[in-house]
Amino acid sequence: MAGPALTAPRGRTVLIVLLLGALFLAFRILRPYLNPILLAGITAMLVHPLFRWLRARLRGRASLASLVTLLVVLLAVVGPLTLMGIALVNQGLQSAEAIQAWVQAGNLDRLLQEPWAERVAAFTNRYFPLIDPQRVDLKALLLGLSQKVGSLLLAKGGAVLSSTGAMLGQFLLYLFVLFYAVRDGEEILGGLRKLSPLRTSQEEKLLERVRGVSRSALVGAFGTAAAQGIVGGVGLAICGFPALFWGTVMAFASLIPVVGTAIVWIPASGYLAVTGRPGMAAFLAVWCGVGVGSIDNFLRPVLMKGEAEMSTLWVFFAVLGGMQVFGLPGLVYGPLVFGLCAVLLYLYQLEFQEFLTKQAES
Repeated sequence: MAGPALTAPRGRTVLIVLLLGALFLAFRILRPYLNPILLAGITAMLVHPLFRWLRARLRGRASLASLVTLLVVLLAVVGPLTLMGIALVNQGLQSAEAIQAWVQAGNLDRLLQEPWAERVAAFTNRYFPLIDPQRVDLKALLLGLSQKVGSLLLAKGGAVLSSTGAMLGQFLLYLFVLFYAVRDGEEILGGLRKLSPLRTSQEEKLLERVRGVSRSALVGAFGTAAAQGIVGGVGLAICGFPALFWGTVMAFASLIPVVGTAIVWIPASGYLAVTGRPGMAAFLAVWCGVGVGSIDNFLRPVLMKGEAEMSTLWVFFAVLGGMQVFGLPGLVYGPLVFGLCAVLLYLYQLEFQEFLTKQAES
């Protein structure tokens, strides 16, 4: 009688070891493709209401509804990005050519002969004797910088074209996974929930938090970036800069924690000041420092806090650390990890509430 009682636990141990080994090997196989798989899963959760609506209108034809959902995602993402990329390179090249033309026309030489430029040089010589402005060839510096910017844009454009195969492969994999994740998502989720040892209420809480954090992370990050790019682009257009190019650069720069859009508007304001337009320089500094900066300070925390129910401090570290560990996808992964930690701590508190209460009272 003792034999079967002893072999059952051993059999379970062997089964668990084999399962963990198989899962580890499966992870190693899927590791190069985790980003498109995870992003497809997150996208599937976000577009699931659209899929359900389409499936009801298409009389339960899930495959067709999933295909239509896929086309909506394509139209909403690929089309605008393609057009924006082409316009971005064009306006970037125009900006580099404009700087070269301005310098070659002698404007920089005339600027350096202005009285205020001489006062700046005298101030520098007096208080910073180790810095000799006479040794700095600003004309060669600006020409070289503008040429490098133009070359960089052309090189990056060529790099994008040369890496189109790899990018296309990743994107096609994303679409492939997204189709099945949208169509069969309910069945996949149901199967995973059967394997979960958690109670139904705990599973619902986890799923609700994952959906909420995913929506908040995407809306907060890219919604804020779009708003800052649009508002900053308007200010730059008023000052005579190519709005689409520099507004887009400002939108992407807003994704960089701490520095943000200042990496664009501070040099732009300095350029306006040294080219004899101090009024425009002051306007752009106030417009971006106050207007665009307030969007980052108020809109991002509100949008990202939203359904994620995290404080601004945790949102900041989730985005900062997420980008440090995962790169750009960390904008979503970081808040998602923090959100899961928060809900797991909440479930832990509920599960061990009696023990924690006794500990607190002792």
